[in-house]
Amino acid sequence: MRSINQKELKEIELAILKDINDFCEANNIRYYLCGGTLLGAIRHKGFIPWDDDIDIIMPRPDYIRFNKLYNQRKSHYRVNSLMNDKEWYSTFAEVEDTRTVKKYNGFNMDDSHGVSIDIFPTDGSPDDEEVRKRFWRINNIMTRIATLSRQSFTVSHHFADQDVKYEGMRTFLRTGIKFLGIPIARLICSLFNLNQLVTKRAMKYNVDNSQYIGVSTFPHYGYKECVKGAPFLKITKRIFEGKNFNTPDNYDEYLSNLYGDYMTPPSKDSQQSHHDFKVYWKEEKK
Repeated sequence: MRSINQKELKEIELAILKDINDFCEANNIRYYLCGGTLLGAIRHKGFIPWDDDIDIIMPRPDYIRFNKLYNQRKSHYRVNSLMNDKEWYSTFAEVEDTRTVKKYNGFNMDDSHGVSIDIFPTDGSPDDEEVRKRFWRINNIMTRIATLSRQSFTVSHHFADQDVKYEGMRTFLRTGIKFLGIPIARLICSLFNLNQLVTKRAMKYNVDNSQYIGVSTFPHYGYKECVKGAPFLKITKRIFEGKNFNTPDNYDEYLSNLYGDYMTPPSKDSQQSHHDFKVYWKEEKK
C-alpha cells in the first residue's frame, strides 16, 4: 500500500466534503461546518494550516435521513454509524473513502475503514439551565467512558495543540489517569452499550424546538458546545478551500465558547495536528 501524505489527505477529505454537500443539497438535508473546520473557514478560508481533518454537524432529523439514504448510491464513499452498525465505536458517523485505509496508533480500531470526515448529530436540550447542565454532564461522562474503552495504552496528546500552562505535567497526569481508566471503561462497556444509551437520551429533545442545542453525545468540548438554537441553525454559505459550504449564521458564540479569542492563532509550538494515525491507498492510485 502506498502512504498518503498530508496534502493528499486534505484533498481526499475535501472531496468527501464536496460529495456530502452535493448530496445534502440534492436531498434537502441540513449540515454545517463545525469545530476546527468552521474555525478554519472563518480565520483561514480553508483548512487550519497545521490541521488535517474535517468535521461537520447535522441536526438529528437530517442526520437520520442522511444515514438512511447516503449508502443507497453506487459510490466509493460510505457512511458508518450506529444506524447501520450496532457495534459502531462512537455516537457520531464517519463518511469514508473506501479506496483508502486508516491505521490508528492510539485507538483500538481495525483496518477495515479508510480516510474519513466526522459527522456529529446535533440535538436539543432541556430549557432549565440546571437541568440542562446535568443532562450534558451525564452524557459527557458516559461518552468519555465509551471513548476511553476504545483507546490503547499510549501517551495522551490532548494538550499538544493548545496553549496551556504546565503542559508536561498535565500530559503526565492525563496519561496516568488514562492508563488506570482503560480497564475499568472496558469492563463497563462490556456490560452496557453506552453509545446507544447516550443517543437515546439526546434524542428526547427536539433540536428545532429547543432553546439550546448542541452535540451532547460526544465529550470533546462538553458543555461548551451548547448554544442558542435558532440563530445557530440559520445557514450562511462561507468559503472553505475555494468553495461555498454551509456554516452557522451565528458562529461567534460557538467559536468563542470553544476557543476563546479564536481569531488569534496559537503559538508556534501548539500549531500541530492532534491526530495519531497513518493512511494509505489500498492499491496504487490511478
